[in-house]
Amino acid sequence: MSENINLKEIQRQIYLFYAEDGLADLAVGLVIIGFGIFLLVDLPALVGLLGLVPLLVWYLGKQILVIPRVGFIDPNQGMKSRFRDFFITTCLLGIGVLVFFLLTRVSGKTFLSSYPLTLFGLVLALGISSLGMLLKAVRFYLYGLLIFLAMAGGESLYGKVTAVDPFLVGVICAGAVILIAGSVLFARFLSKYPLIRRDN
Repeated sequence: MSENINLKEIQRQIYLFYAEDGLADLAVGLVIIGFGIFLLVDLPALVGLLGLVPLLVWYLGKQILVIPRVGFIDPNQGMKSRFRDFFITTCLLGIGVLVFFLLTRVSGKTFLSSYPLTLFGLVLALGISSLGMLLKAVRFYLYGLLIFLAMAGGESLYGKVTAVDPFLVGVICAGAVILIAGSVLFARFLSKYPLIRRDN
C-alpha cells in the first residue's frame, strides 16, 4: 500500500515539475508568436533562432523559479532521453523552418504542394501534440489544433483578405492565446507554491 502511495506521489511530483508550472506553454507561445513577428517584419533568417527559446525558457525557468519552490526531480534515464530527443527535434525544426522559407523565397515556387504552410502547420501541430504526450497534458493537443487551424485558415484566406496578411495574423493570435494561457498557469503556480525562505 505504501509503495502505491509513494508511486502516486512521485508521479504527482513529476507532473508538477514538468507540466503544472506553465513554462512549456510559455515556450510554445513565444516560439509561435516570434515566428509570426519575424515574418511580419520580414526577417525570416531569424526564425531558426526560435529553436533556442524552449531550451532557454525551460532551463532558466526551472533553475530560477521552479526548483526553489518544489525541489528537484531526477527523472529516470528513459524520461531524460525523451526530453533530450524532444529538444533536439525542436532545434532541428527551427533549422528546417529557416531552410524552408529560404528555399521558397529563392525559387519563387510552392514547396511540396499548393499548400505548404498548411502542411507546415500540420507538422508543427504534431510536434506540439507530441509534447502533450510527453508531459501527459491534454492542453497541448488543443494548442496543436489551434496552430494548425490558424495556419491552414490563414493560408486559405490569403489573397481573399487584402487589408492584412491573414496567415500572419492567425499565427500571431494563436501564439498570443497560448502565451496568455501559459502566463495564467505560471502565475497560478507561483501563487500556489510561494518561495520559502530559509533562515541561516
